[in-house]
Amino acid sequence: MLCKKSLKNVLVSIFYKNLIQSVNIAIKYICLLCFIMFGISSQSQNQKWVDSLQLIIRSTKNDSVKAKAQLTLAERLVYKDPRMAKLYIDEASLIYKKKPFVRGYASLYGVKANYFYTQSAYDSCMVYLEKSGNEFMKIGDTLLGATIKSNLALTVKVLTRDYDRVEELIDEIEPIARKYKDTSLLATAIENRGIIALNRGYRNIALKHMKETIELREQAFDSVLLPQAYYTIGNLYQDMYQNKEAVNQLDIGIKIADAIGQNNQKAQLLRMKSMSQIKLSQLDKALESALKSLELSKKINLKSNILSTLIQLAEIEINRENYKEAKAYLDEVERTDGQQKNIGIVYNYNIMRGLLNTEINNYTEAIANFDYCISEAEKNNSYRNLKRTKLFKSKVLNKMGKYDLAYDLLKESINASDSINSYLRTSLAEEQKVIFETNRKEKEIALQKSEIELLKEQEKVAESRFQLLVMGLISLLVLGGLLFYAIRQKMKRNRLERQKLDSDLEFKEKQLTTHALHLAHKNEVLLDLKEQLKSIKSESNNTRGFQSIINNINLDINNDNNWEQFKSYFEDVHKDFNTKIMRNYPEVSNNDLRLMSLLKMNLSSKEIANILNISVEGVKKARYRLRKKLNLSTEESLQELVISL
Repeated sequence: MLCKKSLKNVLVSIFYKNLIQSVNIAIKYICLLCFIMFGISSQSQNQKWVDSLQLIIRSTKNDSVKAKAQLTLAERLVYKDPRMAKLYIDEASLIYKKKPFVRGYASLYGVKANYFYTQSAYDSCMVYLEKSGNEFMKIGDTLLGATIKSNLALTVKVLTRDYDRVEELIDEIEPIARKYKDTSLLATAIENRGIIALNRGYRNIALKHMKETIELREQAFDSVLLPQAYYTIGNLYQDMYQNKEAVNQLDIGIKIADAIGQNNQKAQLLRMKSMSQIKLSQLDKALESALKSLELSKKINLKSNILSTLIQLAEIEINRENYKEAKAYLDEVERTDGQQKNIGIVYNYNIMRGLLNTEINNYTEAIANFDYCISEAEKNNSYRNLKRTKLFKSKVLNKMGKYDLAYDLLKESINASDSINSYLRTSLAEEQKVIFETNRKEKEIALQKSEIELLKEQEKVAESRFQLLVMGLISLLVLGGLLFYAIRQKMKRNRLERQKLDSDLEFKEKQLTTHALHLAHKNEVLLDLKEQLKSIKSESNNTRGFQSIINNINLDINNDNNWEQFKSYFEDVHKDFNTKIMRNYPEVSNNDLRLMSLLKMNLSSKEIANILNISVEGVKKARYRLRKKLNLSTEESLQELVISL
C-alpha cells in the first residue's frame, strides 16, 4: 500500500480532481507564451547566430542596440546556461538605468519573468510579468500588454489558484481583446472565466463560458487549444452527471487532437471518455478507451496519465469482477516511483485498492486504504470524497461484523451527502443569483449599447448635416469664386474689347481727321492751282486747253465720291450721328449734315471751307442758317450742341 511519504515531493495540488493532467501542460504553456511575447525561441540554438549577437554586444557603441542584443541572447541561453543569461540581463538593466527606454524596460521585465520561472522563483516571475504588461500598456502597445497579462493570469491560476486575482486580470484583459477583435486572446479570457465559475461551483455558468470558448477557438481556427477546451467541457458534463453528452464532447476533442497530432491531449481525452463510459455501465467500451489511452501514454511517456489510466483500468476490471487483472494494474501503479504520483493519483489508487481488498476479503488492508482517503478528503473539505469513502468503509465494517461502527459511519456518509446537497443548493442559489445579476448587467449593457448606438446615429445625422452645411458653404464659396472669376474674366474681356474699340476708334478718328485734312489740303491745292491756271489763261492764247483743266479741277473738287468716303470713315467713328440728327431735326439738309459732321470733328472754319469748297465767309453764313434751323438762341453754342449729339 502507498503511504503519505510518497507525497513528500509533490509541489502542486489540483483544485479539481479531474483536471490533474492539465496542470503540467498549463505550466509548460507559461514558458511557451513568454517566448511568443518577444518572438524568441529557446530551442534549436544556432551557434553562429549567438556569435553574431556577442559580436554586436562587444563592438556596438549604441547602448539601446547592445541592450536589445543582450536580452535576445539571454532568452536563448535561459535554459542552456541560466548563469550567463542572468549576466546579460543584469548588463541590459544597467544600460536602461543610465539611459531609460520605456519599451526596453517592458522587454527587460518580460525576460526577467522568464528567467525567474526557470529558477522556480514563481513569485518574482509573476511580479515581472505584471510589470512587463503594465509597461507595454503604458507605451500604447495595449494588445501586447494584455497578452502578457493573460500569461500572468495563467501563471497565477496554476501556481496560486488565487481565482479572485485571476478574475481581476481577466476583467482587464477581456475588454481589450474585444476592442482589438483578438479572438484567440478573448477565447483564453472566456475560458478562464469558465474555470473560475467551475471553481466556485457555478457549473452552468462554466458550461456557458466553455461553449463560448469553443466557438471562439473554432472561429479563429485555433485547433491547438481546442482539445483542451473539449476536455474541460467534457469534465463539466461528467460533474453534472450528463455522461452521454460528456462522451459526445470528448469524442470531438479526440478527433481534433488526432488530426493535429496532439497525442498527449488525445490520451487524456480517451481516459476521460473511459470514465464516462464506466458511469454509463458501458464497461467494454470503457475498457477499449482506457487501453487506447494507456498505449498512447506509454508511447509518449505521459507518466501522470499512465498512472491514472492504470487505476481506471483497475476500476473497470473490479466492476467486471476480474480481480486478478485489477490487482495487476494496481501493482504496476505501486511499483512506479513515488515522485511521479500527485495527490489525486495516490487518492484514487487507495480508493481502487480498498475496493479490490474489499472484494477479495482483505478487510484490514481495505480499512487502511479508506482511512487514508478519509484523511485526505477531510484535509481538502471534499464532502463528495468523504461521502463515498465513508460509505465504502461502512460496507467493509459491515462485512467484518462491526455493525455499530458501520452504522455510525453510514450516518456520517449520509451527513456528508447532506453537506454536499446543501453545498450544491447554496452553489445553485449563488449561481442563479450570479446569472440573474449577469443577465441584468447584460441588459443594462445592451440598453447602454442601444443608447450609445442611438447617440452615434444622432451624431452621424448631426455630422452629416454639418458635412452638408460645410459642403453647401464650400459649394457656395466655389460658386461665388467661379462667379467672381467669371465676372473678372468678363470685365477683363470687356476691358480688352473696350481697349480694342478705343484703339480702333482712335485709329479711325486719326484716319478720319487725316482724310478730312487731306481733303481740305487737296481742295486748297486744287483751288490754288485753279487760280493760277486762270491767271495763266488770261495771258495765253490757248484758252480752251486751260478751260478744260479748270473744268477737271472743278469736277474733282465737287466729286461726291470723296465725300462718301469721308462719310464712311465718319460713321465708323460716330455711330448713328446722322440718324440722330435726322430724327431730331428732320428739316436739316445734306449740306447741313456735312457741316455738322465737320463741326463734330472740331475743325476750324478755314478747314471746313476748304473741304466744302466755299469761303470762310460762306462757312459763317452756313453756320448761321443751321442755327436758325436748329432753333438755337444767341446764348447757345452750335459747336457744343453738335459735339454733344
